[in-house]
Amino acid sequence: MKGFTQMARNEIQLKSSYTRAPNWFRGNLHTHTTRSDGSRPPEEVIADYEARGYDFLAISDHDVLVELDSYQKNTSMTLIHAVEVSARGPHILQVNATDRIDPKADRGWVVDEINKQEAVCVLNHPNWGTNFNHFPHELLESLEGAHGIEIYNGVIERLAGSPFATDRWDRLLTKGRTVWGFAHDDSHIPTDVELGWNVVQAENCTVDEIIAGLKAGSFYASTGVTINSVETEGTTIRVETEDAQRIRFISRSGVLRATVDAAEATYALPEDTDEALRLGYIRAECYGAGGRVAWTQPIFVETS
Repeated sequence: MKGFTQMARNEIQLKSSYTRAPNWFRGNLHTHTTRSDGSRPPEEVIADYEARGYDFLAISDHDVLVELDSYQKNTSMTLIHAVEVSARGPHILQVNATDRIDPKADRGWVVDEINKQEAVCVLNHPNWGTNFNHFPHELLESLEGAHGIEIYNGVIERLAGSPFATDRWDRLLTKGRTVWGFAHDDSHIPTDVELGWNVVQAENCTVDEIIAGLKAGSFYASTGVTINSVETEGTTIRVETEDAQRIRFISRSGVLRATVDAAEATYALPEDTDEALRLGYIRAECYGAGGRVAWTQPIFVETS
């Protein structure tokens, strides 16, 4: 009879959220207009994103559901209804909203209501503010129904705190949570546009397919680097980009496992089963010129 270690080694596997869908579609999910605290009306914001070649856009004004049907006929982009639930607590993004949710202080209730609408739930800018703690981490951990967190929020570049939150992401992933990393403009004024975006893997750029890809983690987040493919074969991960200069592979607790100074890179799990399982997950950070970066979603190390 095979020993336990040998059996485990044979069963170790990588669980990836990426598919073989042929297309990648770029979009922003966190956008404000004059319907709340943005500086421009919806039609100007939509025209700006369309001129920049975006494929989809969500309008997510604070505690207001902006009706987009009248704007959809005038743009080639796919428009998605959204709300940023803001009052009475940390901000939560409701993407593909069918109705406005009461912004109750009980954020667990808010997350549950978002999920009842089958919308995408994203916890926003965790490290915003002078104390870098817009989202207290205990609360962040308690909201198990969230699909992900913003690991980059562009507007925080000009506000107090950090626009990055990969530290929070790794803490959640290390706890065993399956949460995806999102990058958004959170645009309020024209200079907030095209700072961070998500690129979704799908057959077609329809609302249903984009939302399905976001929920499944079939996307990457970026501030400027383009990823062409994320593939797994056996216990090896391969990442190919157009313009990265360095690719870093990160595991449980944010530990750096490998660095490759190239636009393409592979990472193979350790042969020792116990060591491989201790990694928990592997995600890639792809760095390009001028501080630009793209983040893959985590690929989990498991046994079948």
